[in-house]
Amino acid sequence: MPPIVSESHKERKRKEILDSALVCFAKKGLQAATMDDIVEHSGISKGAIYNYFKSKDEIYLELMNTDTLETYENLVKGLLTCKSTLEKITYLFDGYLNMDLSKNETKGRFIVHNEFKLHASRYKELTDQLTDRRIEYLVKLFAGIITEGQESGELKQGLNPEILADLFWAMISGVTLQTIYRDYPYNQVLTEMKQMFINTVKS
Repeated sequence: MPPIVSESHKERKRKEILDSALVCFAKKGLQAATMDDIVEHSGISKGAIYNYFKSKDEIYLELMNTDTLETYENLVKGLLTCKSTLEKITYLFDGYLNMDLSKNETKGRFIVHNEFKLHASRYKELTDQLTDRRIEYLVKLFAGIITEGQESGELKQGLNPEILADLFWAMISGVTLQTIYRDYPYNQVLTEMKQMFINTVKS
């Protein structure tokens, strides 16, 4: 009889595979990275990896889904500690301002996420999944904050919450993409974006 494997053990193994895949995808890119690279980095056999994921593409998609969900859950948890709408907007900006860009993992996540967007643009099914995920976890979250601020009188009336949500995430996406350039002034640029955005929306 094969040994009984607990759900916590399975989840731990899945995370190890995904963490190793992130490193490999960030280093080589989706097309160049192979299952053998993930096997070598993780120390988990290819057969064991295939017990969890059917293909490299499935690993890639799960990595994106898991990372987005974890980010969303952490943002929601942090937002609960904020007392006002402006505090919530500040918290979201500061979450990206406080990222340690000296860590390879941080830059790796930026690279992999941006590469995934370009990769997904070539395939309708992936584009649809990416679009749905963006609306569900990113646009709705920020638009809800803007609506709440308008109802409380903290923010200007007449501004479109969904457009402001799109603007915020476009700024974040754009500034993180620029980090591929040497000595890019990430913190200074994002700090200016933060101030301009707050000045635009507050009453």
